[in-house]
Amino acid sequence: MSTQENGESLEEAVQNLQYMQQVYQNQYTTISREINAVMDYINELNAAKTSLEKFDRIKDSNMLSPIGSSVFISARAASEPKALVGVGGGYLIEKEIAKAVEYLSSRIDMHTKNMQELMKARGKAEDAMFEISARLDKILKQA
Repeated sequence: MSTQENGESLEEAVQNLQYMQQVYQNQYTTISREINAVMDYINELNAAKTSLEKFDRIKDSNMLSPIGSSVFISARAASEPKALVGVGGGYLIEKEIAKAVEYLSSRIDMHTKNMQELMKARGKAEDAMFEISARLDKILKQA
């Protein structure tokens, strides 16, 4: 049985690298899921922002309002230019439409930056997987 420079057997080196590769694969998968969730949330924020930006066109008109589980009721948009905006923890704050749009824009920016950081972390995990794969190939060719 061959040994590596650090004193571990070839079999141990392969097992350790395979374990590390699996750890990085799990990180990659988890981060990818987080990126998808953040992207979905950013899309929701953008849709809400777009609707608020178009509020002048829909005020005082009939619309369908979702109440959950794909159930809608007929509603009338009030002419009062205010919106209830979720700020976390189940709390809502009443804001003028322009302020609500600003708030949503800031949330979109924040989550976009978070997504970029997640993408960097995913790239590092991917790089580590490729490096480990190359090391595994090298070790297995030496065997």
